[in-house]
Amino acid sequence: MYKKALLINQEGKEFTGWTTEDFRPSTGELIFNTAMTGFVEILSDPSYMNQIITFTSSHIGNYGLSKTDFESERPRVNGAIGTSFTTSPSSWRAEQSITSWLKEYEIPYSGGFDVRSITSYLRDVGSSMFAFGTGLNSSELKELLEKSTNIIGDNSALTAGRSKYDTNSTRNKIGILDLGAKQSIINVIKNFGFECIFVDPKTTAQDIISLELSGLIISNGPGDPRSLINVVDTVRELIGKLPLFGICLGHQILSLACGLNVKKLNFGHHGSNHPVMVSGIKNALITSQNHGFTVEFPENEFEHSNFGKITEYAVNLNDRSNEGISIWESNAYSVQFHPESGPGTTDGLKLFDPFFQMLGSKVGN
Repeated sequence: MYKKALLINQEGKEFTGWTTEDFRPSTGELIFNTAMTGFVEILSDPSYMNQIITFTSSHIGNYGLSKTDFESERPRVNGAIGTSFTTSPSSWRAEQSITSWLKEYEIPYSGGFDVRSITSYLRDVGSSMFAFGTGLNSSELKELLEKSTNIIGDNSALTAGRSKYDTNSTRNKIGILDLGAKQSIINVIKNFGFECIFVDPKTTAQDIISLELSGLIISNGPGDPRSLINVVDTVRELIGKLPLFGICLGHQILSLACGLNVKKLNFGHHGSNHPVMVSGIKNALITSQNHGFTVEFPENEFEHSNFGKITEYAVNLNDRSNEGISIWESNAYSVQFHPESGPGTTDGLKLFDPFFQMLGSKVGN
């Protein structure tokens, strides 16, 4: 028997869908994702914590779920909505359906939504916090919203990564400052023949330096980068001390550490088809993205008193927003998108090359 699923924000804007499931109500920033594949990677990406995803693709989960596609050990979204979810997948790789996986972890989901209407609304008005549930009326869901964690000021990246960290035998390994790092990043490092170690984001700069790492990746993660004041301070101290590569949230943190500003985008970039022009690469890259904030880069490159020349490394060709910075004199750079291609094309994999090249000429050696 179908039940009404209700999606509502504080202003009273409502969307309805249908579901056969009963689930606990949830709250989160409502966004839309334009990817047509990669649903398992998206749902398990820690960067989507505290968000409710609207999938614009017509059918979600046709090919089911394979654990080899996990970006973390479980779904990390606060909810998933779409036109329809496939309960009986068809693929030789499928180990279970996406719907049974979401139910296992009590993540609410529902089909039957008019995703065109939702997407148009978010593009016109912007993303905002929504409540999502069955069996509750509008007033009850609004009460949940009043107690919810807003995406503005959200510092959940501090706890989005691993709960335990092994700091044995760290010398000459690549460190990952873990703000919710994706498994795909680890896979790339291993495919290049390197070993990696995860670093707790609360670790001080001096302690990170004492690990004698070959280089450090500042990972992706959820929430508002401006709330991670201590992490930004730590990265500022590390610039010029060892090779640094910032990815997504890591890009925003590196930029803040250099004195640049970060602002909230109206509805963000979420999908696997975003064209980006990267300095030194002739052709545009088609990239996978998930971010609601952007770095405000000045019109021209500038000289930092401590770090050297800072240039705009990459630009989004849809809206001209910043997609990366480079500080080559300090062996540091970053990209806003996901170069590890999980999900997405493999266009961005070449963006790891400068980092691996820097490992042979570490700053300070």
